[in-house]
Amino acid sequence: MTVRSCLKLRFVKYFKESACIVLVRHGKPTILPQEWISGRELPQFANRYQAAGILSSSLPPENVRTLARSAKMVFTSDIFRAVHSAQILEPTVTPVSNSIFREIEFWFEFPSNLRLPAQIWIILARLLWDFGYSHHSQSQVDAKEQAKKAAVFLEQQSCEAGSVVLVGHGITNLFIARELKKLGWRGPRIPNMAHWGCTIYSL
Repeated sequence: MTVRSCLKLRFVKYFKESACIVLVRHGKPTILPQEWISGRELPQFANRYQAAGILSSSLPPENVRTLARSAKMVFTSDIFRAVHSAQILEPTVTPVSNSIFREIEFWFEFPSNLRLPAQIWIILARLLWDFGYSHHSQSQVDAKEQAKKAAVFLEQQSCEAGSVVLVGHGITNLFIARELKKLGWRGPRIPNMAHWGCTIYSL
């Protein structure tokens, strides 16, 4: 057995036996934000994005597969791209979906026919949301409360079962990570937000 294989086995054994929470962002979806749309079309784009699966060419790194394979429980949001990602990660495990892990909803319509990449409209929507504009979207107070409940739920599951994996969404995972830090979990304040990016939190 090589040194690398030995270290990998030791890590998997530690991960199985320890209270760990792994936050994973979903793979790259079939609907990409480079698509050009008008501001008025953002809600329709959001609906298509929410229903999208994962590109067949978007495959998780082996280390992320290993973590999912070794976890006691795998959770996802109830949005299809998260569920599909969990199925790609470990087809033999049935993920447990929960709406508490849904992406924070800051989408809303811009009263403009100007066409820009959807990513630009999303960034603008996020900036307005950060400044407290949430007339047609989830408020920051509600988003933080959702993340707090999600973090407490993951903590309970991890303390009972050991290692757990959440296949979720970038911004939601960011908010959950902050709440985990408040609860005393060790790990980065900002999780890996790339597609298939994963971050481990431990006590």
